[in-house]
Amino acid sequence: MIITCPSCSTRYLLPPAALAPAGREVRCARCGHAWFQAPPADMPRTVDLTEPVRAHGAAGLAADMDRPRNLPATAAQPRRRSGAVGWILFVLVLGGALGAAAVYRDRIVEAWPPSAKLFELAGLPVAEYGLTLSDPVSERSTEGGAEIVSVTGIVRSTLESERPVPPIWISLLDDSGRVLRREMTTAEPALLPPGGEARYRVRFAAPPTEATRVAVTFGEAP
Repeated sequence: MIITCPSCSTRYLLPPAALAPAGREVRCARCGHAWFQAPPADMPRTVDLTEPVRAHGAAGLAADMDRPRNLPATAAQPRRRSGAVGWILFVLVLGGALGAAAVYRDRIVEAWPPSAKLFELAGLPVAEYGLTLSDPVSERSTEGGAEIVSVTGIVRSTLESERPVPPIWISLLDDSGRVLRREMTTAEPALLPPGGEARYRVRFAAPPTEATRVAVTFGEAP
């Protein structure tokens, strides 16, 4: 129940059980004013099986019970602390799960390929097919008066099991990213052991003069 000091209007949260069945005298912890506080009208009545409760003096309130608390410091405070601890635990567990997913994302994609899109949306690169492509190296040369562009590169496995290497597409692009020429090749060896490497090479005869960049991707044959 809530009681109010008649002198300074300070309010306290007081358990009804702290009052005798007939009420008792209490003292304000702020201004020291003492007054008689009757129990609430709806307080359950009990039958004393032992010695009747004796009325206490004005100082009895501080001796028999904890000092009443001002209304803002209610029982909701421990609940708030408990809720904060729950949120902290939730964030820690979620962070650990996301961290593990990020570290082992290649294995997750291998077992469930659609998850690759989720990792891409999260800004986490995923090794397609469980394989990674090194940056391609291009060289220009001349054979029989014709210009030749050779593109080479390396395919690496991130898996713990053997994996066949899919076909590889090498594209010549202009400054705007438009595909000018495209050739398909295969890497050697065609079956990669765990953590193994394979190399590929393709030659473009008489490449377009607008070609300034090279793009390499995996893809099935048309």
